[in-house]
Amino acid sequence: MSGLAGNDAPRPIEINRVVIGKGLDRELVLYWYQSHRRVVASEYWGKIYTVLDSVRYHRTDAALVRVITPMDTADSESPDERATKFVQALFPRLIGHLPS
Repeated sequence: MSGLAGNDAPRPIEINRVVIGKGLDRELVLYWYQSHRRVVASEYWGKIYTVLDSVRYHRTDAALVRVITPMDTADSESPDERATKFVQALFPRLIGHLPS
């Protein structure tokens, strides 16, 4: 997955991809943890970075970003394509609202 950094230069970001369901319904979930100018897919590394940022910068703020889309739709795009396009459009706007 690629996102945009603060300087609008495309850069890849590692995120988690999970399919969840209840009954016959299925949804694709893309999620990651965001803290002090970094995107982290691992919950454990996110916590480690939070502790390190606490010591270095006296900051403990972080965010869990989650995008969910249905798996079964009449849309011509696949759920992966739809969610990826949304994340790519969202990421530059999200930067101003996340810890930096």
